[in-house]
Amino acid sequence: MKKGRNPRKGRFAASLAVHMSGAKRHSPRVVLAFPGDSRHPFERGEIADVARRAAMLGAFLTPGAGVEPWIYTERAHRLPDLQPANATGWINDWAVVPPKPVLTRDAPPDNQLLANTKRYGLFGRGDAAKAVRTITASLPEDGAPTLVLFHFWGLGYDGTTLADQLEAASGANVFWQFLGDPDLGHVLWRLDELRAEAPHITNVNLFRGWAVQAGVPEYLLFRGALKPFVRWRRQLKN
Repeated sequence: MKKGRNPRKGRFAASLAVHMSGAKRHSPRVVLAFPGDSRHPFERGEIADVARRAAMLGAFLTPGAGVEPWIYTERAHRLPDLQPANATGWINDWAVVPPKPVLTRDAPPDNQLLANTKRYGLFGRGDAAKAVRTITASLPEDGAPTLVLFHFWGLGYDGTTLADQLEAASGANVFWQFLGDPDLGHVLWRLDELRAEAPHITNVNLFRGWAVQAGVPEYLLFRGALKPFVRWRRQLKN
């Protein structure tokens, strides 16, 4: 983890956002999905920041339950639970990739993420649609809603594959909060068009950014991820 990165940073902002948004009364299960097809967001600290914020939200939304993390490449892979108490070690193990050294002898030992490069197919191709399908199939049918914080990086046009999976998951008790900046032609950029074509898809939202945002109060980032989920839950009850 980068020097000075504090896994407990944002604790007050997360607590305030959970309280003010009304999200806690819904007691959602929190799932984190992040891409493993590029070294770049790991090296620049984006994945570490996303994991830290997810751990903070999970701590206040469902105390003691932790966050269920997934990394997705061509397939989605379940990682060990992320708990606020072990966030430092978890982030060092699973959310950090040090920059490549100039000399082999200067390379640090592999963490858990890099040790599983071949197993998880890291730094190759990514398939967000397949990740949505896999995570949807893994959800327990216990009546509790699930909030998926789905971070992505560099999503280009993929035809209708992701839209088709979102439609297939439209009846599930899950809310997909996508976090990132898609290309202009991507379906996540065109959610209004998707909803116009398929009004029953109400459990999807895009929050642009949410990774490393210098100068943006973290409370606004937490609130931006929670408010659409709360609106969705209220609509279901009306």
